[in-house]
Amino acid sequence: MRILMVTSPIVSLRQPFKGGTEAFVVNLSNGLVERGHQVDVLCKDADEDNKFNTLQLQESAFRMRDAITSEDEGQKLFQAAQFGLFDSSAYDVVHFHSYYHAMYEFAFFHQRSNIITLHSPLSERLGLTHQLNSARSKDRYITVSTRLASQWEATIYSDIAVIPNGLDFDSLPITNNNTPRRDAVWVGRICAEKDPVSAIEAANLSHTNLDIYGAISDAEYFKSEVTPLLNDKIRYCGHLPQNELLAKLKNYIALFISSTWDEPFGLTTLEALAMGTPVIGTSAAIPEELRSFPFTQTIDLSNETAVKNAYVKAAAVAPASCQSFAKKFDLSYTLAAYEKEYERV
Repeated sequence: MRILMVTSPIVSLRQPFKGGTEAFVVNLSNGLVERGHQVDVLCKDADEDNKFNTLQLQESAFRMRDAITSEDEGQKLFQAAQFGLFDSSAYDVVHFHSYYHAMYEFAFFHQRSNIITLHSPLSERLGLTHQLNSARSKDRYITVSTRLASQWEATIYSDIAVIPNGLDFDSLPITNNNTPRRDAVWVGRICAEKDPVSAIEAANLSHTNLDIYGAISDAEYFKSEVTPLLNDKIRYCGHLPQNELLAKLKNYIALFISSTWDEPFGLTTLEALAMGTPVIGTSAAIPEELRSFPFTQTIDLSNETAVKNAYVKAAAVAPASCQSFAKKFDLSYTLAAYEKEYERV
């Protein structure tokens, strides 16, 4: 098949990835190419070593701001309008992963059935976008977890399929399960909803060191809430390319994951398990698909006894057992499920 993946005109697919959606689009697109499909990805840019082709929507040479619209918003809307004029007839499938409402509004001009994967919780703006789109189109909606499907089912005027995200285990760094592990790690975008502060407090309760990795998406939050808590035991270690980060994950006794919002899937949790590292987190951070004691433990991170007990149990888990559970989410299953959906549309 010839497949067009649509993100957003401002989304960069270069490493280190901003979030799990970007990583998933890259893995899915490369995996489909390996299975014999031709894949083009509409985005801002991507790394040159990918197997797929990239398409860009150009900004206007003219000023696009007005009394109520910023230049950035005006340019993004101009790019989305270009997509409305784009000839998609050469593609067998158009598959959306975009958070930007205007991409769906202009895609309506293509008059075709699309695949739309929802990667984020329901919000007012996105809810209105997809309520209208599902009412006037025959697009096929997919979510990455049952939790996410239940959040969206009252908004979408059609059935919602669930296809969990997957990992390409053949591309992961080689692990040595005999390597001594130490301390705890936290990974994610540094912002209030990911709540690294709760992970820091949990590390202090369990008397363990904590290394923090991730993009600083809210600089003010990092400066005011996280920086004052950093010391010799609590360290910010930067934002790393995917394979470098995964190689680091295998060195820890446990991953603390502390999101206050309902994680749509929790790719970080799966990546840690794939590297043999158990996960301790909130019920919001770990969706039902990834809950399997003792590989993942959902607890109150502010409860000292619960945190200490969970950490002791995580330290006793064999890395190979975590990896065995994680392989239920091999990317090959995800690719096969999407191929069936592509055939359907």
